[in-house]
Amino acid sequence: MTDGPRPLNLREIAEGLYSPHTSAARERRSAPLLAPSRADELARWLAGTQDRDVAAPLDRVRLVVFAGDHGVAARGVSRLGPGWTARAVRDLAASRGPYAALAAQAGVPVEVHALGVDWGEQGPVDVPPAVVAAALRPSGDIAVEDALTDAEVEAAVRGGAAVADAAVDAGVDLLLLGDLGAGATTVAATLVAACLRKGAVDVVGRGSGVDDDAWMRKTAAVRDAVRRARKLATRPTAVLAAVGSADVAAAVGFLLRAAARRTPVLLDGAVGVAAALVASRGVPGVEKWWQVGAATAEPSQALAADRLRLRPLLDLGAGRGGGTGALTALGVLRAAQALAAADEAELPPLPEPEPEPAVEPEPAVEPEPVAQVPTGEPATVEGPAGDSVRPNV
Repeated sequence: MTDGPRPLNLREIAEGLYSPHTSAARERRSAPLLAPSRADELARWLAGTQDRDVAAPLDRVRLVVFAGDHGVAARGVSRLGPGWTARAVRDLAASRGPYAALAAQAGVPVEVHALGVDWGEQGPVDVPPAVVAAALRPSGDIAVEDALTDAEVEAAVRGGAAVADAAVDAGVDLLLLGDLGAGATTVAATLVAACLRKGAVDVVGRGSGVDDDAWMRKTAAVRDAVRRARKLATRPTAVLAAVGSADVAAAVGFLLRAAARRTPVLLDGAVGVAAALVASRGVPGVEKWWQVGAATAEPSQALAADRLRLRPLLDLGAGRGGGTGALTALGVLRAAQALAAADEAELPPLPEPEPEPAVEPEPAVEPEPVAQVPTGEPATVEGPAGDSVRPNV
């Protein structure tokens, strides 16, 4: 018998999960011989997540960004220096900077949650309390130590799930997942390599745009981290504790809970797809509720998306993070919905189902009376004069 709390089971977060509805959209009249397109496929997926045959407009969309610093960044694996994540979070929370500008253009409100940000000596000043409500420490250097404790992983996963619950309770139609953090693609590459049993050179990309020397340092860090985590590949929460981070663990909880609440998610970048891969290993089949916004130049994203059987809507090359890929792909998803709705509008209305004919009950048939003969006494008949005559026995 073991002591201590029971490890978190990711199926608890996705309790109530089941697959999206299978939509039954009718064939188009204007182009009946046209082969199904990617737009048709996306429209059917979206309709299925809405329990409809034809998807409704995406009027209530929200971008959720999980931010965190990663101890492995101190090894020179990123061009983003100390303090970058804290500045990016402040800007996004104040609706400043490129991420906020793109979200405003798309008409999408933004939530940012700092779960493992290094705020420096001044702390999280000028940041709304909601941004740091579920804050944890920055993750450890995954090349030589565990990123988080088991308790921190559970707190982050449940924190991300709570964010999804709040969004669904507010009535969102679609969620976009973004990330911010120096060293985040190094963590993503390690998680993908550990889950898919790949080597470091198979998963490491240029991330923030590093040069060859930094790429080699990044590859060495991922190699060392994967050696530590390889034996944990079948235990998603253990992998998160060993080589994950608080922001990625929160994204895992967010994705699982959104799916359980029947709300689709558009993923962004290598970090979001790595979180999706970990989530799907804990709860197989949950990936049916997600799409990948845009392909990036990160090999880890391509490998994880391929394993999840998710084809990105766009290919934008190097990813900028912050949800930019998902925000850009949102236009494609909205166009697919609009086309499907227009096609349906051209079709004649479906005939009203004919009512079932009423079945009249059959009249009850009364049984004919049967003459009763007393037991043991032979029957008598009347003679011509009215006398009773017993038949000869």
